[in-house]
Amino acid sequence: MSNVGTQMNNVAKLWVLYVLTHSAFALGMEGLCFSVPIIVLPLMAGPVVDRVDRRTVLKFTMAAEAAEAGALAAVAAAGQLRPWIIYLAAGFEAARLAFDIPARTALTTALVPGKALFSAQSLSAVVWSSAALAGPALGGLLLATTSAAVVFAVNSLSTAAALVAFLPLRRATLHAVPSGEDAPTGLTAGLRFAWRQHELLGLEAVLLATSTLVIGTEILLPVLDQTLWHGGSAAYGLLRMAPGIAAVLAGVGLSTMRQVRRPARVIALGVICACAGLIAFTEAPVLAAGIVLLVLASFALSTAQIHIATRVQQVTPDQLRGAISGISAISQSGLAGVAAAGMAVIAASLGARSTIIGAAAIIALAVLISRALAWLTHRARS
Repeated sequence: MSNVGTQMNNVAKLWVLYVLTHSAFALGMEGLCFSVPIIVLPLMAGPVVDRVDRRTVLKFTMAAEAAEAGALAAVAAAGQLRPWIIYLAAGFEAARLAFDIPARTALTTALVPGKALFSAQSLSAVVWSSAALAGPALGGLLLATTSAAVVFAVNSLSTAAALVAFLPLRRATLHAVPSGEDAPTGLTAGLRFAWRQHELLGLEAVLLATSTLVIGTEILLPVLDQTLWHGGSAAYGLLRMAPGIAAVLAGVGLSTMRQVRRPARVIALGVICACAGLIAFTEAPVLAAGIVLLVLASFALSTAQIHIATRVQQVTPDQLRGAISGISAISQSGLAGVAAAGMAVIAASLGARSTIIGAAAIIALAVLISRALAWLTHRARS
């Protein structure tokens, strides 16, 4: 419920901002106000999450979201909503998520036994993807029939309901997680651990690449719709739904399976298949074929990202999970958002189709080379 409200809130903010400014530049500024803080703040927020009770952090972040949405509802109802207020809200949201994401990710490991972590990560993907499907549709419907103030108020109430549901969680509910109590904590310890763990660095690099591809493709979907298939707004809505449908299918399917013994191979295969699917998607002769190919490519990407998220938690000691989750948030949201904006700039010169094909080909080639090097290194050691 809370995630659906958040998605509705995001739709309303961007719609109101465009109505106020009629400027694509203003929409880009809103994205920049969010991306810049999410690049910097998780590095500081992650170690804080590791030193305090993560349940307390989540209570504060959910209360902050409910308060923010309530304030936006009051300002919008008074007719005083201005672009600078929306920019400020974007920055506040990034600061809130800088603490929320590491705490929520780290707490997942303590909520379920280790053997169920892969299934839990898969179900988590289902929750986010379902919200991404339902939220924008409900937000658009409420915007058309009521007002932005109502949408903001609904988000405030849904987040407050999630907070009430979370309050009964007690420490006794959590599973004991091996943490290495004598091991160092903090930002420098997290960065040193990440630097020494070649597997972790590789996972974060793949997470950055796949997230860039996802965000960049979503940004360019309106251009592809208008230049390739001329489907209009209805077709664009179907294209936006395709990744969410794929993510739900991948999450539900993987939640019933055990994690494979060699996730690196599955991750590499998923990324390569996704890149091939996106290249084929840009060459689809009709819209229906494009939607099917986008679902297949998104399914492969979701499979790879679920395996990445699970493996990152498995190789990270508990006292560093906040710091490492902060680094993952930077890769998945901050840097990926900036890189995706760069794709949009390149597409203005080369075209959306060429940009997506080029990005997918580069990422697939990089994964192939890394797997080949890993195989050669293994053979040499043998």
